[in-house]
Amino acid sequence: MTFETGSDKLAASSNEQLDNIANMLKAYPTVKLKLGGYTDNVGNPEANKTLSANRAKNVMADLVSRGIAADRLESEGYGQEHSICPANDTEECKAQNRRISVRVTAK
Repeated sequence: MTFETGSDKLAASSNEQLDNIANMLKAYPTVKLKLGGYTDNVGNPEANKTLSANRAKNVMADLVSRGIAADRLESEGYGQEHSICPANDTEECKAQNRRISVRVTAK
């Protein structure tokens, strides 16, 4: 799942991934997930932390709207920490860092 710079709105290209996650959660009703939101390094680090938290909350809300119980999901924003493209110096690299990670917390 990806986002535009400075936005917490999911890119339309994320719908397939959201469908896949929702279907997996429906197939495995005891699984719980933690959604981690991230940003690139553009802007104020504190604002990026808030933005990343909002991204994770929006993904959580989207999954709830697809029929997943909210108590199976948690979200947290990490801002620009934990870059998957550490250089953060090209548009392609920055786009990779504007993301959501998904971690299974219960099976």
